[in-house]
Amino acid sequence: MESGQPFDCVAVLGPGLIGGSVLRAVRAKFPRVRLTVWARRPEAVEELRGSPGLVDFASDEVNEAIEGADCIILAMPTGFMGEVVARMDAFPAGTRVLVTDVGSVKAPVAREIGPLVTARGGRFLGSHPMAGSEKKGLQYADASLFEGAAVILTPDGTDMDEEANLQALSAFWKSLGGVISVLTPERHDEVVAAISHLPHLAAAALVRSVLSRDPGAGSLSGGGFRDTTRVAGGPEDMWAGILTDNRVAVSRQLGEFIRELESWKEALDVLDRDRLLSFLSEARRLRETL
Repeated sequence: MESGQPFDCVAVLGPGLIGGSVLRAVRAKFPRVRLTVWARRPEAVEELRGSPGLVDFASDEVNEAIEGADCIILAMPTGFMGEVVARMDAFPAGTRVLVTDVGSVKAPVAREIGPLVTARGGRFLGSHPMAGSEKKGLQYADASLFEGAAVILTPDGTDMDEEANLQALSAFWKSLGGVISVLTPERHDEVVAAISHLPHLAAAALVRSVLSRDPGAGSLSGGGFRDTTRVAGGPEDMWAGILTDNRVAVSRQLGEFIRELESWKEALDVLDRDRLLSFLSEARRLRETL
C-alpha cells in the first residue's frame, strides 16, 4: 500500500468526468496504486488503453475490471448502478472490498445498491464530491478537480464496519484534496437539492424564459447572464435523472424559491424601493458568507 493512500487497487466503473478525474488524481499522487477501469463502450476501453500510464487495466467486462480491487467506485449515472452491481460476482472470501459511488442523489442509491453490495460480501458507503463541470467525458478529466472540494460521505447505519468505512473513504478523498463532511443519505439529498439541483433547474429555466422568447438577446449578454446560466449547459440526460431521483426535495426547494420570487415581484409591482434594497442587501450579506 502506498503511503497516504488507503487502497492498493482502485477500480473505477465509468471513466467520465468524475471517474476520469479520480483516475488522473490517484495516478498523479500515488503512481504505485493499481488502477483498473470498466467502461460500457468498447471504444472507451480502447481510448483508455491508448492513454499511456493512466490505467493498469481496462475492460468492458465488469468482473474483469474489479478483479483484485479493494475499492470500487461507481461513477456512472445512478440509474445504471444497480444493473452494473448486479453483474458482479461475489467478492472473494476474506477480502474487505469497499464500494462507493459518486452520484448526486444518495437515499435511492443507498436503498438499492447497499443490499446488492452486502449480498456479494462487500461493504458500501456513498460519496459525493461536490466538484464537476458542465462538460462531460474523460477528455475533460482533471487531476486537480477535487482540490479544496467538499466531499460528502453518507453512511446509512446498516453496515457493521461503518466507522472503518468512513475512515478509509475519508483518507481516500482527503488524499485527493477533498474536504470531508458526513451526512445521512436523506439529509444529503435535502441539502444538495438546495445548493446544486435547484440552481441547475433555475439556470435552465432562466435560459428558457429569456432565449426562447428573444433568441437575439443572447448575443448581447455579458458575464452576468453567462455566469448565472453556465450550468444549464450540462448534459440533459444526466440532469433529468438527478432531478427525477431527488424530485421530492427539489420540488420542496422549488416551492420556496417561487415564494421568494413572488416577494420580489410584489416589491417591483408596488414600486417598493426600500424593500428591494433590503432584499439586495440581505442577499449580498449572505453571499459573502460563502
